[in-house]
Amino acid sequence: MYPWLETTFNALMSRYRAAKLHHGLLFIGVADVGKTQLCHSIAKALLCKSVSSNTHVKPQNASHFESDDALAQPNKTAQPNKTAQEACGICKSCLLIDAGSHPDLHVITTDKSQIGIDAIRQTIAKVTQTAQLSGNKVVIIPQIELMSESASNALLKTLEEPTPNTYLLMTTNQSQRLLATILSRCEKQIIALPSYDESCHWLRMLQIPEPSKAALIAHGSSPITFRNELEDADSIGFDDFVITLKGIMEGNDTANRAALKWQVDASKVAKWLAQHWLEIYKNKQNEFAYENYQACLIASKRMSHPGLNKSLILTSLFAQLRSIQVASLH
Repeated sequence: MYPWLETTFNALMSRYRAAKLHHGLLFIGVADVGKTQLCHSIAKALLCKSVSSNTHVKPQNASHFESDDALAQPNKTAQPNKTAQEACGICKSCLLIDAGSHPDLHVITTDKSQIGIDAIRQTIAKVTQTAQLSGNKVVIIPQIELMSESASNALLKTLEEPTPNTYLLMTTNQSQRLLATILSRCEKQIIALPSYDESCHWLRMLQIPEPSKAALIAHGSSPITFRNELEDADSIGFDDFVITLKGIMEGNDTANRAALKWQVDASKVAKWLAQHWLEIYKNKQNEFAYENYQACLIASKRMSHPGLNKSLILTSLFAQLRSIQVASLH
């Protein structure tokens, strides 16, 4: 588990043991903060025979949002280094989850632009039945903002009248897109990004050199995104991007050459340029910098349009770097 999620995980599992865990949990946060991974860790613990053997509980309904910080008792069957809150990893349930074949764990995903009503209905039909392993039933729905309106309404009925021992674990990057009725019937958990120090600590554990603060911000302040892009041989590097900026501002490189170099990742480059201008505006309150910040954000959104000359747009954005540098010399 990502270390910055442990506090949330332990608090929720303590509530489960105290029979105060809500049946519908909605985890809200930016992409690559670890929401879905947290859902899987919770699901595994809810289904684990070692975790559930000490306490038989029922989910709380929508009118109860109590929390309880009571510590769980140690579980002797758990693997070494496992707390009583975590799944043991060795029971039949844990092994089935690891194999991707647990009959009471249902994960709803889609490779389309929407999660349709059929996927929701099929899963609801399964969880209305008795659990096959005589325990809990868990549904995980990543990015529920992708649900169609009809799918949302179908899910709403289950949120309003959950079947016994059923838990719905959902995530969203865009809670503003959800129906108000869905939001009102879930317990919302805000998942924050780790601090810079926490991010660096985790990256060091993976033997990844810690990034500068600017580099981490350029990757959405997410160490997960930073790691993924670092491991992607085709991804552009922020350090190379910074060298390019310096070359343009010092007159050792041209806007046109830089645009041709980075046009494949034009949207990302435009966002990084926006970040550069925003920092200048914060430090110097320069209106020209703010105007360029806005222009870069608009350009980044436009980059997805087909047939757009990305190199031409980037050339214009890069040219502004030299303009402010020349102006500062006079």
